[in-house]
Amino acid sequence: MARKPRIDQVGFYHVINRGVEKRDIYLDDKDRRRFLEIIDESAGLFDFSIYSYCLMTNHYHLLLKTRKENLSIIMRQINSKYSIYFNRKMKRVGPLWQGRFKSWFVYNEKYLAALIKYIELNPVKAQITKKTGEYRWAMSTRVENLECTDFGLMDTIDFKLSMSDKETQNVEAVFSAKLEVKGRRVVNKVKKPLSEHFDKVRREVAVANAIKDGYTQVDVGKHLGLSNIAVSRIFKIYRARDCLFSKLRDMGVFWSYSKEIDYDQAGPELCVEYLLKYGDFDDIRLGFELFGKRLMKKVWQARVACNRQFLKLNVMLARVFFDMDVKN
Repeated sequence: MARKPRIDQVGFYHVINRGVEKRDIYLDDKDRRRFLEIIDESAGLFDFSIYSYCLMTNHYHLLLKTRKENLSIIMRQINSKYSIYFNRKMKRVGPLWQGRFKSWFVYNEKYLAALIKYIELNPVKAQITKKTGEYRWAMSTRVENLECTDFGLMDTIDFKLSMSDKETQNVEAVFSAKLEVKGRRVVNKVKKPLSEHFDKVRREVAVANAIKDGYTQVDVGKHLGLSNIAVSRIFKIYRARDCLFSKLRDMGVFWSYSKEIDYDQAGPELCVEYLLKYGDFDDIRLGFELFGKRLMKKVWQARVACNRQFLKLNVMLARVFFDMDVKN
């Protein structure tokens, strides 16, 4: 029997997943911390926000809000990265998760309020804590602080979720009975052809955009004639460069450019130039790891070394990073 198509539209979702055979997926605080780190990394990449979570022993609950039609891509990233981490740690093979994650679209504020309470009460029901707010690995946001003015196509469905009901009661029936609401049909987003991602775009940006669009690293590797490991490395370095650029931008060093400028628009050379001029020592050292000594030296010689405003900086860069004996 074919699997039912997921609802995939912008909005709030309740997502859960459980370990295979109900086995533990978090063995200690380090595991839970790593899971949250993966969520944080993925949020920056796929543009979503987490408003509530609860990490139990063998399953998790997430309340997240997507800003694009990419829930499946988001959860594939989170689940696959954590399973790789866990399997390496435990030296195990095979699937970590019981199956594909379960998700329910949150279509009105009443459902949202009940859902937040449900997630908060998980540690209490499991007798881990006596009251909500005591469990270290659970967090919730108050409903009035959420961006919940628009709940999409399903705001007219009459559905009630009481705290005494099981979390899945009636939800699948509501969502699978009709995929057509108000005369519109929920359909899967069609991905952009892979070749178009690489049309007049820097390779690292094209790789990142293709992966964000739902293509796997294997797909991208076949298109470029590279191994999966090589694509993974390109993607990892791109994300680190983007993060470093965002840090510089938040410092206000790109004051002469648009406030919305990002790494894709700026490019490596502009990023390196401002990194050398205004980054701290640790950031500059990270820049050498991410961009390489050749590019760092090229940009320094062309755009920084000749600027007397940065005289002391240039002496430090020459001596410490470029192995040059320069007098003050």
